[in-house]
Amino acid sequence: MATTAASLSSRGVEPAVPAPVAINAGPLLDTSVQSLSSSSAIFSFEPHVKAPFDAIRPRNGRIPDALREKLAGDGFNDVLDFFEEVNSTYVAQIMSIMHGLIGADLGQVHKTGNLNYRLCDYNTNTTDPTSDNGCGAHTDYGTFTIIFQDGTSGLEIEDAEQPGHWVPVPGDATVVLAGWCAVILSGGNIRATRHRVRRTPGVRRLSAVLFVAPDVEATLRPLEGVKFVRPFTKKVMDGQLDVGEFKEVMGKKWRRREGNEKSNDGDDTETQDSEIERFIWA
Repeated sequence: MATTAASLSSRGVEPAVPAPVAINAGPLLDTSVQSLSSSSAIFSFEPHVKAPFDAIRPRNGRIPDALREKLAGDGFNDVLDFFEEVNSTYVAQIMSIMHGLIGADLGQVHKTGNLNYRLCDYNTNTTDPTSDNGCGAHTDYGTFTIIFQDGTSGLEIEDAEQPGHWVPVPGDATVVLAGWCAVILSGGNIRATRHRVRRTPGVRRLSAVLFVAPDVEATLRPLEGVKFVRPFTKKVMDGQLDVGEFKEVMGKKWRRREGNEKSNDGDDTETQDSEIERFIWA
């Protein structure tokens, strides 16, 4: 059975569904983590670091290195320091928990620090002010994602047992979502979380996101020793897929999903997730 959620406390970890092995929450003794759904690979926690949303607001567009010194007064260095602290404080701990869930060491394919930081500004200035679509439904490609929110609601997760049923996430929750790479590496024991962002017309929403993925050149297939919940395609099982190629496959629909690019494929009704499912599952 796929492990899809966990509830952590200072007393230990209680899987929301049966896990292959017992989990030790020692690394997260100082956090309060709650399951947000009994059928989704997501949990929330109270971090010791707070996202510098006041510094994110003045940020606009791309930031060349030459502007770094000028932007320091607007909190740019605070943003970088924040992400570095999240990385050093939580990434290894979360991977340790996932290790316990699947019985295999994810560190063997996470050696180079393949991380991406993102500041999301769901601005009220949009081409369709009446639309409630902030970011279309999707599943992240990497191992896991940590999302910090500014207190404004809008993030929703899909109930894995009830497709089409969306569960609102509290606007002040910091959440961890598993991605497709975690699905493959775990032999399907960890489920990826489909999620979306809904806008409230006239309301600005900010989030700070850390994406964690395996090394770009790492072979993307189930780790040795994990138990499979279902068979993968020959390409995956034969070790013919690396992380970089997988990201390219997933990236085809990113811009269209986020409203930054129009489709040139006619109706193009296939979702990103359905395309990936076809690509990895036998």
